[in-house]
Amino acid sequence: MDIEMDIRPLENGFGSEIWGINLTKTDGALQRELRAALLRYQVLIIREQNLSASQQLAFSKGWGPLDIHVQVKDQHPDHEEVIVLTTKMKDGKYIGAPHAGDYWHSDLSYVETPTFCTILHAIEVAEEGGDTAFANMYRAYELLPEKTKNRIKNLRARHSYDRNINPRVAVPDTHAAVAKERYSDRSPPPAVHPVVRTHPETGKKALYVTERFTLGIEDMDPELSEFLLQELFEVASQPSNIYRHKWRKGDLVIWDNRCLMHIACGGVPKGQIRHMHRTIVRGDKPY
Repeated sequence: MDIEMDIRPLENGFGSEIWGINLTKTDGALQRELRAALLRYQVLIIREQNLSASQQLAFSKGWGPLDIHVQVKDQHPDHEEVIVLTTKMKDGKYIGAPHAGDYWHSDLSYVETPTFCTILHAIEVAEEGGDTAFANMYRAYELLPEKTKNRIKNLRARHSYDRNINPRVAVPDTHAAVAKERYSDRSPPPAVHPVVRTHPETGKKALYVTERFTLGIEDMDPELSEFLLQELFEVASQPSNIYRHKWRKGDLVIWDNRCLMHIACGGVPKGQIRHMHRTIVRGDKPY
């Protein structure tokens, strides 16, 4: 197929809008073009898409093997690889995950082989709120003083999905009664990864710690570990290092978890609908 992508880089130095393509009709050439764009820009905002869950699944598989998230209750009823992020309710219960991503994180950093890229498609968007913010972890590393870079270059950190053992995060009120079942019982054993990882395709270095999943630095006093992590979080999340995406219906956003972290900004008023489908592509063991 002819490739006529209109790529419009964002002003903050990472991320780009893409227009003029239909993701229900893709081939190897388009996949290669998109992958090259992702490596260059870290996050792609592909406008005006209308994919069913099965079509998103087919497109996602072109990026590599897909992972299945630990929260099976939030799966699409027909496709276990598709997680539903939604404020919709049925019989008084949410039909998917209403609070996913409420702290800065990189998807599935709590497993030995974390996510390469996340693909999130906006089926319905709220009039207010629901933004997603992204932090450039290449730039975060570059912004560190040389003294700090030398201090952290060989450090490793533990990551866990379990909110109950991370004092830095809270359990949402909607899950308070099932906190052990939802987080502790479903959490795999903690994974240990470098504090600074090397991107396997670009060769660039990026910070790889987040407030949501990083419990602490290996072989370091817990108080000193937390002090150092807070220093790194502060650098990574400074406003000049952030792109905040305001969703439009039909947006399909792809981001590279190996060099970004992200956060769901919340703020959707009660009664408004934010409904999205998410797929995650398996990556590689960080080094």
